[in-house]
Amino acid sequence: AGVGGGGLEAAVREAFRTMDRDGSGSLSTQEVYEGLNSVGIAVAVEEVEKMVAAADTDGVDGVSEGELLTMMRDVAEGKGVMRTAFRQGGAWLPGFIAQPLVALLEFIGRLDDKQDRKLQGKVRPYDMREASGEMLELRGKLSQLVLDNDAVWKREENRREQIRTALERAKKETSGATDRGDLVSKLSQTESPGIILGPYFLLCWILDVLFTNRPIQRFWFLENVARMPYLSYSTMLAYYEVLGWWRASSDVRLIHFAEEWNEVQHLKIMEALGGDRLWLDRFLARHAAVFYYIILNHAWLISPSAAYNFSELIEFHAVDTYGEFLDANEELLKSMPAPQEAIDYYESDDLFLFDEFQTGREPSTRRPRVNSLYDVFMNIRDDELEHVKTMFECQTAEVQIMSPNSRKQRVEKQTASR
Repeated sequence: AGVGGGGLEAAVREAFRTMDRDGSGSLSTQEVYEGLNSVGIAVAVEEVEKMVAAADTDGVDGVSEGELLTMMRDVAEGKGVMRTAFRQGGAWLPGFIAQPLVALLEFIGRLDDKQDRKLQGKVRPYDMREASGEMLELRGKLSQLVLDNDAVWKREENRREQIRTALERAKKETSGATDRGDLVSKLSQTESPGIILGPYFLLCWILDVLFTNRPIQRFWFLENVARMPYLSYSTMLAYYEVLGWWRASSDVRLIHFAEEWNEVQHLKIMEALGGDRLWLDRFLARHAAVFYYIILNHAWLISPSAAYNFSELIEFHAVDTYGEFLDANEELLKSMPAPQEAIDYYESDDLFLFDEFQTGREPSTRRPRVNSLYDVFMNIRDDELEHVKTMFECQTAEVQIMSPNSRKQRVEKQTASR
């Protein structure tokens, strides 16, 4: 089959000619395997055999240029991931349900892809279909990044056990120690009840299923959804103010706005790394974010502490996930450059909002540097830990919490008035 013009078609034509080393006009399993690995995309021979079998629609031995183009179009639209997710063979979804559902999602995907084409060059950092050789090499390295779900859960279990042990030890040592008694009280106050843990474990399990061996896509999804709690809390605080229930929350809303702004920067970094390439990921993230926002509004209305507690769990899980990711990919991450989005954010001359969400620190005491992709993810992990501290303080503070800069200004005024 012939290949028309356009970025994808030109890229496929060039890739086909490069991989077709014997000039036969079709690609063998070995040629595809060697071609992928030559650009740094590590994939098993068994997986390549499945790809070739799926692409060879005319039954002739090998993959033609037209068949390769068809396969790459499917990949660009996310159909391969979608069909894997819904298991048309009936592993856990009956065919009569899976097939029309897949057809519907494919239709939505085409509409979504059409809209994304309009946004190229305006919102998204680059067109993934027209990548340079350097970008292909970077993408190849990104495809080698790994994340072991079991290791993340083990890390989280160890952390929980350490907290429980420390809490039990502190309870035995509280006699005559007021500060330690206050800490025990606060830690006990933030223990998560079953009604919070149930949805939390369900959400984490869903993420494990959807994003197995796809860490960058998982992080992009998480950062998309992670904005919603802080947007929700700001909304509900403003709602309380309008009703006259609470008029002393402007500083708290500033903190939550700074937290949401921080998550937006994380999201932009993940987009720069291609985390939103598949329309199915975008479809799920956008709808999950809206649903999550609505649920959190109701949760906060019923119990602000419960809403903050859930966010603390999620942020702690993010700390464990990024920590495991850093340990598992340290050497590879240090060999990759930082995206410009990360440099612009962490090394900006104006870090006022960066300071505002870190309520446990004084302004200007944390100034990250970005020399590699490893530094980027280390900074993001540390940001999430600061979110944990703020959520903890939101649950336990006996007086209204203040943003670091507001607190600094108050201290300066009190000092000047003496």
